[in-house]
Amino acid sequence: MKRLLTIMLLYMTALLVGCAKESGWETMQLLDEKVAEIRISTFETWDEMNGDTLLSFKDAKAVSVFEEAIRTARKQPNDAKRTDPDYDVMVVYAQQSPIHAIKLWLGEEGQESVFSYGFKDWGEDVYVVSAKHTDRMRELILPEGR
Repeated sequence: MKRLLTIMLLYMTALLVGCAKESGWETMQLLDEKVAEIRISTFETWDEMNGDTLLSFKDAKAVSVFEEAIRTARKQPNDAKRTDPDYDVMVVYAQQSPIHAIKLWLGEEGQESVFSYGFKDWGEDVYVVSAKHTDRMRELILPEGR
C-alpha cells in the first residue's frame, strides 16, 4: 500500500510540474517588492522615460490593476516591431529599489494591449496584455474612464 501511494504521489507531482507552464510561455518580471506607485506619462522618446507625469496611482486598487496586467502579459514568440508606444509607465517600489520603466501601447476597448521594457538595451521583446486588463487600464488612464 505504501509503495502504491509513493508511485501515485510521484505520478501526480510529475503531472503537475508538466502542466505548470506551456513551453515558451513567459511573462514580464517585476521585483519581489511592494509596488507603491504607478506613474503614467505620454511617450516622447525611446532613449528615456518622460518625466512629466500625466497620472499617478498610489491607491492599492489602481496599483494592482497595472501590477496584474504587467505580471500576466505574455511574451510574443517573435520580436514584433511596433509603432511608437502611447505611454511610459514607471513602476515605483516602496523600498529604495530602482524604478521599472515600461512602454505601453494601449489597445482599444475589448482589444489587447502591448508592453515592452522601457529601454531597447533591456531587449525588444513585446508582451501582450489581455483585453480584460486593457479595459481596466483604459478606465484609469483615459479621461472618459475616470
